[in-house]
Amino acid sequence: MPMTQDDIRTHYESEWSQTDGTSDVAMSYADPVERAVAEPIYRALVSDVGLGSPRRVMDVGCGSGRWCRFLHETYGPDRLVGVDFARASVELLKTSELAGSPGVGFEVGDVTSESWGLGEQFDLINIANVLFHVPEPDKFDRALMNLRSHLAEGGRVLLTDYLPRIGMRTEWMLVRSRYEWEQRLAAAGLKIVAMRPMCVFTNDPMGIDGTDSGARQHFNRVRGRYQQLLKAAGDPQAREFILGMMVDIERAVLAFCEERVSAVEMPSQKLIALCAA
Repeated sequence: MPMTQDDIRTHYESEWSQTDGTSDVAMSYADPVERAVAEPIYRALVSDVGLGSPRRVMDVGCGSGRWCRFLHETYGPDRLVGVDFARASVELLKTSELAGSPGVGFEVGDVTSESWGLGEQFDLINIANVLFHVPEPDKFDRALMNLRSHLAEGGRVLLTDYLPRIGMRTEWMLVRSRYEWEQRLAAAGLKIVAMRPMCVFTNDPMGIDGTDSGARQHFNRVRGRYQQLLKAAGDPQAREFILGMMVDIERAVLAFCEERVSAVEMPSQKLIALCAA
């Protein structure tokens, strides 16, 4: 049975309540290859859409605080607020070193709720790996409208998704087609202004149309082999070699494809910038 948003909330409440706040996983929950590939792409896109160094930043679905830490270290904003619907996540982050930084705060909030609002607007709203965990159409539309209402003049929403030609559903995710995205964004008063492909093998290949027995099977096999190699690495040097090799593979595939394929057709997750329509 596919999961609802409430199912996913219950999972993360349990996940974060069992996490040791002294562990690095509390603030770093991403694959190291994904971080090495995605973070430079993020910085370049923020610059390309004219944000410069955003002073007011919100991270929606902050989870472990991985993106909050990146945004704080990269831009040093005057105001940085992390929002998550899992209270256990927010309570964990409030004990983190980042929580003691000036202008940084964490709040419990559900971006899909009609009653949610912070009463302020932001130059940059980050919402990574969140919206495909909202399968309910009405909640998805409300999330887009809430993002729009928190966007300052000239601000941008940066989100991660896949935008395949057809919608795709797994137990955890509802990945909407690019055509549905365009319609729902327009209804919420938003539009896509830029897009960058990133992370071919360190994310689910949901940008590839078809069944798991087709092309997606080969991508999933590479992901599985990579994880097997990491687990089998007997020493730090071997691990670093494997990580470096995967970073090189990701960048090589991206560079090759970017010369030949439009960004929306890339077999990868995409970083997407939105502005007010």
